[in-house]
Amino acid sequence: MRKHRTPFGWLRRNPHHYRFPIPNAVWEYQLKPIAFVILSYLCCHTSHGGADAPSLAVIAKGIHKSEGTVRKYLSALADTGLVTEQCSLAADFLSAESGKFFTLPNEIFLLNLPPSAFMVYSYLLLIEDRRTHTCHPSYSTIAAAIGISRNTVIKSISVLLEKHLVTMEHSQYLDRRGMKWNGNNLYTILPTQRAVDAFHQRQLCLLELEAQRRKLRRLQEHRVCQGAPSASTNGTLVS
Repeated sequence: MRKHRTPFGWLRRNPHHYRFPIPNAVWEYQLKPIAFVILSYLCCHTSHGGADAPSLAVIAKGIHKSEGTVRKYLSALADTGLVTEQCSLAADFLSAESGKFFTLPNEIFLLNLPPSAFMVYSYLLLIEDRRTHTCHPSYSTIAAAIGISRNTVIKSISVLLEKHLVTMEHSQYLDRRGMKWNGNNLYTILPTQRAVDAFHQRQLCLLELEAQRRKLRRLQEHRVCQGAPSASTNGTLVS
């Protein structure tokens, strides 16, 4: 019987190919959101076989920030000992001695999340139940764990909902006296492909809108040219 072959160029869905690990201990450093995104990008680059440190331009393009911003926060990461002066991860950061890990999907960089939303999403993946892909931390718990304000957490959750990365359900509970109170929100981590598909759909809509605008501008310019008087060789206007 003829064996079925995977067509050339189709990636096999090996988890090691589309996710990358970050040590749980990263939260102990209380990094700024942009510094956390840069460190995550370096983790992704290293875990997928990047032998050489990526350039400032590559990092900046990968996280949708300017080279000046990347340079500034790489310097801050170097001060913590997480990154070397050559813009590569410290040798022991991704080693087994670093402790336990959680993983992020490679596609997370495609979605151009605000750094604070990127950080909140990462924390939800850290604490999720691996069987149900759910978790229910309070806004205050998230804020204290990752070092941002409660209001920033609330805004970041809204971004994650809009990007189709998570769903949120409100919960309630009864106390001993039978009074009803609001509980923590229940978050469900969605498959990343759903967010990527929604991202591509938004990009397609933007391209179509821009094409319509260009077509309208060309039509208006054509009408102006058709209706505008032209100058004759003797200086008089000809309608």
